[in-house]
This record gives sequence, structure tokens and C-alpha cells, in this order.
Amino acid sequence: MNTLNYRPDIDGLRTLAVLPVILYHAGAHWLPGGFVGVDIFFVISGYLICSIILRESHAGEFSFIRFYERRLRRIIPALLLVLLSTVIVFQVIALPDQAQDAAESGISALLSVSNFYFWRHSGYFAPSSDFLPLLHTWSLAVEEQFYLLFPVVVLLVLKFRLPIKWVFVAGVIANFAFGYWLSLAKPSVAYYLLPARAWELGIGAILAAGAIPPIKGSLLRELVPALGIGLIVFSMVFIHSGMTFPGWVALMPCLGTAMVIHAGGQSWAAQRLLAARPVVFVGLLSYSLYLWHWPVLVALRIRTATAHLDLPLAALGIVMTFLLAWLSWRYVEMPFRNRREMPGRTMLVRLTQGAAALVLVCGVAIATNGFSMKLDQAARVALAASKDIDPLRDMCRNVADRSQCKFGPKEVPVTYAVIGDSHAATIRPAIAASGLMGDAAGTLFWYGSCPFLDGAEMEHQPSDCADFKADVWAFLQDHPDLETVILAGRLAKVVTGIIPENAGAYPEFFTDAQTVTPSVAENARVFKRAYARTLGRLESLGLNVILLGSLPEPGFDVPRTMALARYNGFQPPQGVRVSEVAERAGRVDAMLSLIAGQHPGVRFIPVWESFCSGQWCQTQQNGVPLYCDDDHLSFRAAATIVAPAIAAAVRAGR
Repeated sequence: MNTLNYRPDIDGLRTLAVLPVILYHAGAHWLPGGFVGVDIFFVISGYLICSIILRESHAGEFSFIRFYERRLRRIIPALLLVLLSTVIVFQVIALPDQAQDAAESGISALLSVSNFYFWRHSGYFAPSSDFLPLLHTWSLAVEEQFYLLFPVVVLLVLKFRLPIKWVFVAGVIANFAFGYWLSLAKPSVAYYLLPARAWELGIGAILAAGAIPPIKGSLLRELVPALGIGLIVFSMVFIHSGMTFPGWVALMPCLGTAMVIHAGGQSWAAQRLLAARPVVFVGLLSYSLYLWHWPVLVALRIRTATAHLDLPLAALGIVMTFLLAWLSWRYVEMPFRNRREMPGRTMLVRLTQGAAALVLVCGVAIATNGFSMKLDQAARVALAASKDIDPLRDMCRNVADRSQCKFGPKEVPVTYAVIGDSHAATIRPAIAASGLMGDAAGTLFWYGSCPFLDGAEMEHQPSDCADFKADVWAFLQDHPDLETVILAGRLAKVVTGIIPENAGAYPEFFTDAQTVTPSVAENARVFKRAYARTLGRLESLGLNVILLGSLPEPGFDVPRTMALARYNGFQPPQGVRVSEVAERAGRVDAMLSLIAGQHPGVRFIPVWESFCSGQWCQTQQNGVPLYCDDDHLSFRAAATIVAPAIAAAVRAGR
């Protein structure tokens, strides 16, 4: 059989892919683009798979059965081990909803559709990805779906004698354009699903098909792979999670990988760096390293009830990952890939047994809701707060249908509106319960990560944020019976550009037409200008305006952290330090107070101090969380803490 020559530099590329992924996921903020290692794997896979198919097809030896048998031997044994181990361990250490998610995603990963599972479960209020132990299997699902479809495409192109080089080139260009559009229009679809990722695998296929002319000249053969490695490393430093991805920036690691592969592995950089024995050895372990690293890190986060591992724990996670990966490679991967040691029939029997065991464990976990009976009452109370949400929240996200968004007395018309981002939605019950608007009826307008500020936008705000704001302005203009607008939102994020839950990494910039150079310092200036424009437009409509101050932001999932702490027998965080809240919320409130003082028809009401006493701002009260996640108030907290604070401010004449 015509086989593909082994290239140790490609195993070195695998090392260059997997180590940054592990370091990034372990919390290495100095490597913000470490996650692009996945894109490197995609290009390598596209190159190797296409090379195998083309060589065997031209030799008249290609067999679907043999092709998929090789894929089974390469992918499934280690994957089954990780899936079964992870699902079992998480039934013991995790909260019921986390344990059930592990089981459901385990079944999805077994069926090669976990990318669809995580896409469908993504969203603004979705659970933090830091606690999803099988999240990383989305990339395996993308590859497996590619393996299912690509051989058919190649054989059809060959059968109809189409110019395969140019078919691949045209397909990659078209798919990249489509993927770029998806990255802007439907980011979660673009990130998780094959239609926006196929071009990355296709770049490897272009190389395998010989569409790129060979590199001529010794200088170029040395320079091209060195530049490719440099481009990969640069992409890992330049790209960060706040960027639109894959978008166009994914071209950098993909093209860098293509340059290294195309150079042929004979350069100094390829032989002395990528093909060095320690580097190649890590590359041989790369599949098992990738499989194990994320469940190990998530397990440590679960056990410590924190999304951000400190250095000793992160180092422990990396050591455990390498140990498990070596064992998996030595005693699972290698035996299953050896046909003499593991004949086809034996392989199928063992894989079937493993799959049956996984389905059984997952089925029991799902049927018992993640063994929900294991929690004591205190942990149940803490976890229940994650569902203590204003019932109007989800119904009032769209502007078009307002019939479900009225609150207050039913017999009177709506005369005021609460407008803002998701923080405005969570504070609405406080406004209704405070008596601030007397016996008037109100309505709610909100859109996540979309501050209602005129003529300005966040760097990576939702694509339809501008449409939302335009629709709200149109509504205000078309309803002259409205008298008052109440503005609220997570404005500390706007002013500072950072949020506590990502540990202050990757600041976002807030810009308007007057911005020359985006920066954190410019954020505050844009904020003031945008608020002045917003208030000017509202006043021109004859509306009274009330500004609600900022809230404390815990930066950790309060209900799940408290429940995990109680389940695992340690003390949950005491709260958020007053000094930290004053630095963020207090700074914004000072700006709002100043802005309100410049507009006679505008009133400012601060609220954050109602959560605080001594050195701490509370995140729980009498064992009940005050937040439903890492930054949104629970319905109970809005009604019992913020509402009295607003009522007190009204009585004080603020």
C-alpha cells in the first residue's frame, strides 16, 4: 500500500499546538491566543487526511472501510476512556446540573455531535464554560464530521475528473468568506460548527493536493518555515478571546502552519526545533494531552469552587495531565493502533463494550438529574438561587412585542420605561417594589451587553445592539404618553473596559465618532459624551430621567460557588471587598451624579452601598445567594435589598 512518509516536524507542530492550549486553559494570561492551537490541529488534520485519501485513490487502493477503521483506532479508544472517566468522576464531585451536563455532553461527544450540543447550550446566560468538563470535545466533533464528509467529496471530484487543486482553492476561499460572515452575524455558530471551520481543514487539503508550487531555493526553504513558526507564535500573543473568532484573525495560525508543512520538514527550524526528540515526544502525546487537560483543570475548579486556578493548582493540573496522557497513549492509544495486537474484530468488541458502559453511566446520571439527592438542604438553597430570575426578563428582550412586558397596575396605561442592558433587566423588580413610580405602570427594554448610550459602542458588542437602540428610540418617539425613563446598566464595564469574571484580562474599548485612539482612559471620556447625548435626546422628547447607580459585581458564580463550597465542606467567599466595589461602582456613580447635576430634569439614585457593611459587600444573606450567576442580581435581592435602598433615597429627597 502507498503510505504517507512520517514527518517528525509535524509532530513538533502538534506540540506547538497543544502546549499553548494547555497553558491558556490553565490561566496563562501572558498567552492570550493560546486557544489557536485548535486551528493548528485543523490544518494538520486536513493535510494528513487529504494526503492519505489522494495517495490511496491514485494507487487504486482506497477503501472506506479501511479509512474509517483507521479513524476509529486513532480517535475512539482514548476518547472513550476520557469520556467514561470524566462522566463518572463528575457524578461524584460536581453539582447535579454540572454532573448531568457532563453526562449529556458525554453522549454527544460519543456521537460526534458535541459541537452542536455546546452551540445549542451557549448564550448570554449560559453556565460558565470554565465548569463544562467536556467542552473541548467540540473540536473533535468538527474533525469527525469532516472525516465523514470529506472522502466522499474527494472521490466525487476525482470521479468527475474535475481539477481537484482548483476545486479545493475555490472551496476554501468561498468557505472562508462564508465563515467570516458567520463570525460577525452568528458568532456561536461560527465558533462551534463545521461550516465556518471547514476552510481551516481545507488549507491543509490544498497543500496535500499540490495546489501551491514547491518552494525553490535553499534560502526560501529555510525562511518560509521560520516565518511560519513566527506567525504562529505571534498569533498566540496578538489574538485574544475578546476578538471576533475565527473571523480573519484565524488566518494567522492557519497560514503559519501551512508554511511549515509546505516547506517539507528539511529546514534548520524544522529539524532542530520541531523535530527535536523532546518536542516530537510531546507531539506524540498531543491527542491524549488535549483529551485530558480540560477535564483535569475543570475538576480542580470544581473542587476549589473557583474559575481561576492559582499557580500551584494550575501546575498540579498540568502535571496530572501529562501523567494521564502518557498512560493513555502507552496503554490505550498504542495497543489499539496496532492491528497485530488488536485485530479488527477485537477492537470493535472492546469499543462496543466501552460505548455501552458510557451510555449506561450517562443514562443513569441523566435519569437521576446528576444524582440530585446527594446535596444537603443548604446546598440546594444556594443552587436554587440560579433560577431566581425575574419572569419578565426573557420575555422582554425584543422590542417588537410589548404585550408581555407591562408591569404595575393593570388598569392604567404605561407611563415609564426601564431601559438598559441585562443589569437593567435584573433591577426591574426593585423599581416595581420600591414605590419609586407610585401607582404608575411600566415596561422593560433590555439587551445583553448593549448599554443604552447614544452614538457609542463597545468594541465587541452584539451585532444587533445598534438595531436594538434604534428600535427603542423609535418606540419612545412614537409614544408621547410616556413620562419617565429609568436608565440602568453594567456601566463599570463600559468605563473600565474590564469585568471581574475574566480576572481583568483583555480590556474592551468604548468608542464614538470623536474617538481617535481607543484606550481605557478614552472609555471614560466616551462614556460622558455618550451619556450627555442620550440625556439630550430624552429631554428633547419631554421625558423625565432617573439614573440608577451601579451594583457590586462578584466576579464568580455565586449560587454554584456557595453550593460547591457546602457540598465539598469548605467556606464560600465572604463577599466582595468594599474597596474593590468602591473603585468600580463608586467611580461610575460619581460620574453619574455629576452628569445628573448638569441636567435639571435628571435624577440620580445610588444603590451599591446597600449591599455593604464594614469591609465587605454581601453576595449572600442568611445563606441565600443575592445573585443568580456571577454578576446578575436574583429576583429576591432586587426586591429585598435594592428596592428598600431606592425607597430610602426617595424619602431622603434624592
